[in-house]
Amino acid sequence: MLTLPRTADALLDVRVSGKRYDTRVVLDSISLTIKAGEIVSLVGPSGCGKSTLLRIIAGLDRNYDGDVLLDSQRQQGPSSRVGVVFQEPRLLPWLDVANNVAFPAGPRRGSDPRVGELLAQVGLANARSSLPKHLSGGMAQRVAIARGLFTNPDLLLLDEPFSAVDAITRMRLQDLLLSLVSGGKTATLLVTHDLDEALYLADRVLLMTPSGHGGAGRIAREIAIPDGRPRDRNGPWLAAARGKLLESLGVSGS
Repeated sequence: MLTLPRTADALLDVRVSGKRYDTRVVLDSISLTIKAGEIVSLVGPSGCGKSTLLRIIAGLDRNYDGDVLLDSQRQQGPSSRVGVVFQEPRLLPWLDVANNVAFPAGPRRGSDPRVGELLAQVGLANARSSLPKHLSGGMAQRVAIARGLFTNPDLLLLDEPFSAVDAITRMRLQDLLLSLVSGGKTATLLVTHDLDEALYLADRVLLMTPSGHGGAGRIAREIAIPDGRPRDRNGPWLAAARGKLLESLGVSGS
């Protein structure tokens, strides 16, 4: 088990001593912190509890032992200070793009000036009146990212947000995400199965493994990425960092 130390300047401070589904323990002795403006990736094999941990941090699951603190304040449920982007866009099919983006503020708020700003940032300024059925997969996920950022959240949570799109669109969405959050104060926690994606985007990569009590998920390793941005996707640092992750997962990198 890796216990990450508490830091005085942490925006997010998570301590989950246990999470169960009936009698099965799925999370055990989880600790992590994230600073404002930091991007952290969470990787690990399927079933180790990554998405469960994300739901707890988002306030969507309150049935656990422990605390989630945002700016030292205990979180009791969903908050406008936390934006969430899921694996699927989950757009409401009867609302146009603008109203989907503004939905965190309530239905039919698409005229909010913030909507136009975000749609311009994600390259969809001309699609505000379109219905979701007229969007490609990449366009729909851009709308979902804009919706996640609509409330100017302090923390953005992403649960495998690019896994359903093709490889080229995925890389473009990765760069879009970096352009939206880099240099700002929004902290980002990204759950992904793609090791290269985790290493390309994050300041730190946390490896979760089912190594706790009864195979419950724990954070087993932290890898800090020293390279600044923009990064070279083909740089030697990526191969070295990927090797560390594969070694921790018990997989040969050769």
